[in-house]
Amino acid sequence: MWQTQGGKEAGAARPTALLVALLTAVCIGVSAVPTNAAVTYNPTVATMIGGVTQAQLEPTVRDLSGEQQTLVGGLPVTITSRSSSSGVPIDLAEQYVYEHMASYGLNSVSYQSYPGQGGSVAPGRNIIGQITGTTNPGQIVVISAHLDNMPRVTPNYGADDNASGVASLLYMARTFAGHSFAYTIQFVAFGSEENGPGTSNKWGSGYYVSQGVANGQNFIADINLDAIGVTSDGTNAWIQTRMASKRPAAEANMVTLWQDVKTAYGVTGFKANENANSITGSDQNAFWKRVPNIGAVWFVEADCFKTTNPNWHTLNDRVSAFNWPYYIAFTKSIVGMAAHQAGIIS
Repeated sequence: MWQTQGGKEAGAARPTALLVALLTAVCIGVSAVPTNAAVTYNPTVATMIGGVTQAQLEPTVRDLSGEQQTLVGGLPVTITSRSSSSGVPIDLAEQYVYEHMASYGLNSVSYQSYPGQGGSVAPGRNIIGQITGTTNPGQIVVISAHLDNMPRVTPNYGADDNASGVASLLYMARTFAGHSFAYTIQFVAFGSEENGPGTSNKWGSGYYVSQGVANGQNFIADINLDAIGVTSDGTNAWIQTRMASKRPAAEANMVTLWQDVKTAYGVTGFKANENANSITGSDQNAFWKRVPNIGAVWFVEADCFKTTNPNWHTLNDRVSAFNWPYYIAFTKSIVGMAAHQAGIIS
């Protein structure tokens, strides 16, 4: 979750009143998502959805937010920070994600090192796990979440922003492994999102997409998870898209698919809403900038920053604040949507 203040990174601060007002002013096209259930029920997907539990997600959130010791490289460690400038702590977090993906039986797992930018953005690594598609392997569905966090102090936690997204990402990588999909899936944990998501080709999602485009990769969708564990209003979840005048058909279809999945599999516990506002505050922005005709969406608990988790970018962003029924239900809907978006075969 990236926040700006006067064009510069806001660091540990919450959005200023001016920023909230500006963001609210551009929050047009807010609506409940259509409810025509066009998705064909798939028992394999139902099992994937049914496997989303607190017991599956909480250990990963606690590991990544430093609430408990974990194993990295076979040694007990505490991940005391995931700030992109923290050195050893962010290296441990990257290795944690890599090792977990490598244990799932994916077709490949790799680090993607990026250079950063001088003294302002440290070098770092994206982590990419892949399931190769069966019928359309050259077309790539990306499922993404940023790994780094704020504020830039040690210790910090970043449980909601964004251990919540990474835990759900890892659940999908583990659960989808061994299944067949029409399209290739890349599960990507991006670095340096808090330096500005997708704004540069020298770090994080901007580097990943730029390199992919340069190498002829055919991205067809991005499903981005950033801050999905807490809801300040108790009921609403959001899919952030581009404004209707700028939103390609592929992105509009992703919105409908999400609600269709929620209906077809009986996922309850929140209301599904769309914010068609073109807010660039997370890593889907890298795709909007570089492959504008694909669908790229951001799943988030916030109504265009009007109803936010007050703990973002503070030392209070801890797992104790999670709304577990909401987080589980939200993740269930994303799991089903992602499986269908990738063309589940078996």
